[in-house]
Amino acid sequence: MTDLTVEVYDTTLRDGAQQEGMNLSVADKMAIAPLLDELGVGVIEGGWPGAVPKDTEFFSLLAKESTLKNAQLAAFGMTRRAGSTAAADPQVRALLDSEAPIITLVCKADIRHAERALRVSPDENLRMIEETFAFLTGEGRRVIMDAEHFFDGYRYDADYSVRALEAAVAGGADTLCLCDTNGGMLPEDVTAIVGAVAGKVSTPLGMHAHNDSGCAVANSMAAVAAGATHVQGCVNGYGERTGNADLIAVVANLEIKKGLKVLAGDGLAESTRIAHAISEITNIAPFARQPYVGASAFAHKAGLHASAIRVDADLYQHTQPEKVGNGLRMLVSDMAGRASIELKGKELGFDLAGQNELLGRVTDRVKHAEAAGYTFDAADASFELLLRSEMGESPAFWDVETWRVRVSSKPGDPTDADAESVIKLHAGGERIVAVGEGNGPVNALDHALRSALTSAYPEIEEFELTDFKVRIMEASHGTDAVTRVLITTVHRESGEMWRTVGVGPNVIEAAWEALSDSLVYGLLKEGVEPR
Repeated sequence: MTDLTVEVYDTTLRDGAQQEGMNLSVADKMAIAPLLDELGVGVIEGGWPGAVPKDTEFFSLLAKESTLKNAQLAAFGMTRRAGSTAAADPQVRALLDSEAPIITLVCKADIRHAERALRVSPDENLRMIEETFAFLTGEGRRVIMDAEHFFDGYRYDADYSVRALEAAVAGGADTLCLCDTNGGMLPEDVTAIVGAVAGKVSTPLGMHAHNDSGCAVANSMAAVAAGATHVQGCVNGYGERTGNADLIAVVANLEIKKGLKVLAGDGLAESTRIAHAISEITNIAPFARQPYVGASAFAHKAGLHASAIRVDADLYQHTQPEKVGNGLRMLVSDMAGRASIELKGKELGFDLAGQNELLGRVTDRVKHAEAAGYTFDAADASFELLLRSEMGESPAFWDVETWRVRVSSKPGDPTDADAESVIKLHAGGERIVAVGEGNGPVNALDHALRSALTSAYPEIEEFELTDFKVRIMEASHGTDAVTRVLITTVHRESGEMWRTVGVGPNVIEAAWEALSDSLVYGLLKEGVEPR
């Protein structure tokens, strides 16, 4: 562990919120801020008060209700307007009114942007920078410079870009954050420029990287290696265009790979949970292959991997998943060997060591099922049911006589469609006939099955179907193609989630299998005995 410290500055609530399709309400921001604080970042940039009304409201609420323990709040804004003074500029005043202890000012560090975007002279831009910093620091605020388009500007006119930094320093800037605003830099560019700038200014440097070249995390790491002691980014890599640097990947690399303590408390160990919790609030599905915290980050499918992992898990993973709150997962597929099945069984709570005959049967069954269209790497619940059936532990909760689904609609009026399902089965010592109506055949089937079983198994009222995916397996067969359905079910009270898969000649038969298995699995997990 070295003595170097790196300040972690999160801009999820401001720059991240500029992502296409993301629209954070004030309530969303109020929910995300405590999670960022729990992660252990040093600074949370809350938005642009004075320019965005809901950001003004957010700062007002947080000033009254703040329970932040690790992070300080930063307000984002710009320098005074040309021809005005900082004290008279309403947006500069709004930054003070936010009561944020830190103010981050975006400044034009590229002479072309000063002349063409702001339409001011290069010298006037420098005066705007220095005077605004001097005013805000004179009011007792810590002020950070976001040197916008710094890297592109430096390559065009290095002298002017450095003069922009010096203007901020003259005004009392605390940190100079160099921004790769267009996201086009490569790590060697960042290394060279940050290293050169570090030799010209003594004020601490920072890095704000965008991911347009796919190098945002690498560029952030390169900046730290070249002397930066402040990094900015967004949880889950949110942000405009292709996003900002994924802050969790950056801090995990700094802590795990470089031995730097950059987060307060044990935030890194909670990073997977926090990343997924923020995904729920933003309503943007987590990226399964996201480094460190993605569901697939420590998932292994190939049988060769499984054989090695059984000996030593570190042979096929770059770090221990527990360090970031994630876990090793074995995926069962047609690539699976006995080692994969044994490890997956252990993950699910079954000790299969030494049971070679059973392992062979399960392996063969998985491979035949996958050849028929099933997929178990995304449906752990279905695999567990398969495993239990081979172990003779597959209880029969009900016995189905028949089921059918009818769909009717009036010609010329597709909105007047009607779906009805009728199921006849035996459960709880009774013969039950149930009818279900719904928005489409699968929905009607789900309603009918639940209606038939609720009296015998009231526990299923807690099982909520939350996702339904359909895939046509052999498109070349047209309407006669094999169909695969993947269903996600969640226990309303505990929040536990499971997935089941069904395959059939049509979507209804595939859905029937996945629906039935989802209820069976839920009952097994509840410890319910057949009635």
